[in-house]
Formats: sequence, C-alpha cells, structure tokens
Amino acid sequence: MYKAISKTLAAVIIAIVVIAIVAGVVVYMYYLTPRAPTKLVFVVIGKSVHPYWSVVEAGVKKAGQELGVEAIFWVPTKEDVPAQLSTMDSYIAQKVAGIAIAPSDPGAATPYINKGLQQGIPVITIDTDAPQSNRLVYLGTGNYKAGWLAGLVAWQLAKEKGYIKPGATIKIAMLTGSLTAMNSLERMAGFRDAIMNCSVKDPDIKGNINIVWLGPYNDQEDPVQAYNLALSALQAHPDLTIAFGVYAYDGPAWAKALKAAGFPPGKVILVEFDVTSDNVPPLVEGYAQVTVGQRQYFMGYYGVKLLYNMTKYGVEQALKQFIPGYPNNRIYDTGVDLVSTKHMEFTAPTGEKIVVLSLDEYKALAQKLGIDPSLLGLS
Repeated sequence: MYKAISKTLAAVIIAIVVIAIVAGVVVYMYYLTPRAPTKLVFVVIGKSVHPYWSVVEAGVKKAGQELGVEAIFWVPTKEDVPAQLSTMDSYIAQKVAGIAIAPSDPGAATPYINKGLQQGIPVITIDTDAPQSNRLVYLGTGNYKAGWLAGLVAWQLAKEKGYIKPGATIKIAMLTGSLTAMNSLERMAGFRDAIMNCSVKDPDIKGNINIVWLGPYNDQEDPVQAYNLALSALQAHPDLTIAFGVYAYDGPAWAKALKAAGFPPGKVILVEFDVTSDNVPPLVEGYAQVTVGQRQYFMGYYGVKLLYNMTKYGVEQALKQFIPGYPNNRIYDTGVDLVSTKHMEFTAPTGEKIVVLSLDEYKALAQKLGIDPSLLGLS
C-alpha cells in the first residue's frame, strides 16, 4: 500500500516538474519572440472637412510619425456638435492617451472635456478654446488679436480706396460659421473693436463717420449657405464697403458672390481668414485684398507633441516646459500673418505698426517653418 502511494506521489511530482519546465519554456519564448510594441494613441478632433483642417491633419500625422505613436485625426463632414461630442465620448471610453479638440460649441463640449480629465486622460483645446472647462491648455490662434489685425487692415485699405472720409457712411458685413464658437466670437469682436477704435482715433475722421454693421450672417459652417447669404447681402446692399470672412471658406464665398453679383474686383474691401487653396485665388483675382494666415499646422503638430510629453514627463512638467508663464498662463498662441499679393507696411490709427506679407514672402516663411506650401495653396 505504502509502495503504491509512493509511486503515485512520485508521478505527481514528476508531472509538476514537467509542467513547470514547459511553463518556463513558454514564458521564455514569449519574452524572446520579437513583438511590435503597443503604440500610444492620441486623438485630435476638428470641426469639419475643409482644406484648413487638412493642414492641421498634416501636422498631426507628422508628429505621430516623429514620435512613433498612433495619431488619429477626425472631423465631421460639416460642423456637427452632437457628432463631434459623441466621437469624443467614444475615444474617452477607449482610454486613449490624450485628446485635443476644437469644440464647435464650447459650452456643450465642457462636460465631455471634464469627463476625459476625470478619467485620467489629458485633454487640451486647439483652434477654439473652451475656457469654462477644465481643459489643461488652449493651443491656437489668439483670435481676438487676429480679428483686431483684420479690422486695422480693412480700415487702411478702405481709406486708401477713398471710402473713409468725414461724414461718410460705410457698411460693413461679417459672414461666419458659428455664433457660439469662441474663435468666431473673438474674431468678430476684435474686428469690430478695431474698426470702432480707428473711427475715433483716425486724425482725418475723429469720429465723424457713420458705420452701419450688417449681420453677422451665420452659415453654420456650410459653404453653400455661406455663398447664398453673401449673395443676398450684396443684392440687398450694393453699396457695401467692407466684407469680413470669419471662417476659412467665408472669404471665398464672399468672392464668389461678388463675381455672381457683377461687382468688379476691389470694389468691396474683402478681408479673408486663412491661407488655403481656396483663399489664395480670390487674392490673385483681386476680389479679396488681404487674408489672415493662421499657423494651424502647429495646432496639430504641437498638440500631439504636448500630449505625448504629458504621458512621458507628467502633465505639470510638460506644461511648464511648453507654455510661457504657466501656470498663470494656459494659452499658447500659434500666431498669424497678414498676407496679400504685395508687401505692405503702415501705421494704424491705434499706433500699431502693421506689416502685410506678399504671397511669395509667406511661402518662404511656410517653408522655413517646415510646412509644405502646397498645403496652403501656394505652388
């Protein structure tokens, strides 16, 4: 009996030893076998399909390649707040490594931004801020300043045209894609404030001018609707003096409407926003005089790199290294450039020295910054 037990025990021990050896070999082979490392996933959510966002996407992809991470860029076909936020919620559920979003409606996006942060996902805003949220930082254009510069150059060009003189009435219309997005509101506020400041401070006018504001006309980020609104405005106000295209496609919509309504190039002072393959032709044709060039490539590029650094060095350390004046300052201004077909310099009635780059100068600047000029419509 004891002999049988001993044999059984020996068999069990041998089986255990064999299992242990096999397990050891499996574990050894597991770690010995080469495997592709799991990539971090970062997501950048834009507003709509447009050449402007294609430049942002190029920056996102470039950063992902350099860092060896998966950098996903997503936009709805046109501005769609529910689609944008449901997509963000989906990526939060997937526990991605970081999210950058350009919120079409900052108020609606705030709870989603906060939710991502609460679940340990770094979230930043680009292009459009959501200052009421707990977003870690805003990375993009200083939109009030950009609108302000647009207003100063519009005033100067209208004055050179002879439209601005004592006792004159000038009509100004703004066409935008949103009445809720912060970038739209800030650009329009800056533009309006610049015009009103000039009307008071210009020594040749001293407030003796009547300014009529039309709109803002909201096309809800629909280029077709933008064109229809612009055409209606021109038909109703053939004496329009200044037109401002707040979003990238709004300038081209104004230009197309000016052509359709029979306006000669240059009759209406048109200031566009952005330098894209859609914005350059109106400048060359003379229907637009100046465009405000954003550096949106870096919103995508730096956005991914900043999120990556947060995972590598920690949120606070990454922000301290990247944001000047952090934590008191949580905004990184990527900057703008005024662009026209020719180089211009002037002193605005507000005392500011303004420089407008030619298309050739802007192309050289883009190349210096590492941006493919073809992405900006510059061959």
